[in-house]
Amino acid sequence: MTNPFRKHANHLFASRGCDVDQALSYAFELVTAMPDEAKAAANTAIMVLVNTAANAFDQARGPSPERLALIELIDERIAATSWDKFVLEENINDKISDWMDNNVDHDNLISEWMSDNFDVTDYNVDDVVDDKISEWALDNLADEVEKVIKNSLTFSVQVN
Repeated sequence: MTNPFRKHANHLFASRGCDVDQALSYAFELVTAMPDEAKAAANTAIMVLVNTAANAFDQARGPSPERLALIELIDERIAATSWDKFVLEENINDKISDWMDNNVDHDNLISEWMSDNFDVTDYNVDDVVDDKISEWALDNLADEVEKVIKNSLTFSVQVN
């Protein structure tokens, strides 16, 4: 843990080592030498700094004993709770899958979508295949037969 005050330190000024009480006494001595109208503001600024420093120091040491006791109490209550009331992360996929299986008719949804998006002839396979074969035959069969005849048959004509 880094010292939260180190970045604000200035070596042009003195220090009282680690004696916070002596440093505060020195600060209040300087305030008493100030004009009366500035004393309240200076005392307020010093005490805000002291309170902030105390909080930073406590936080740097870790959680207080009270906070640790509260965390332990919360952990105990969580451990004693019936987990049926909660959805744990590892069970989310199973719960969603179970709900979908029990509440959604997938076959019906697929059938409805198909009937909304396709014509009945689009998935009548026999008609589609027959149409494709007929279309190919019309486009290609005459050419293919002509090629075969030209390449493989020799005709002889005899006149009597």
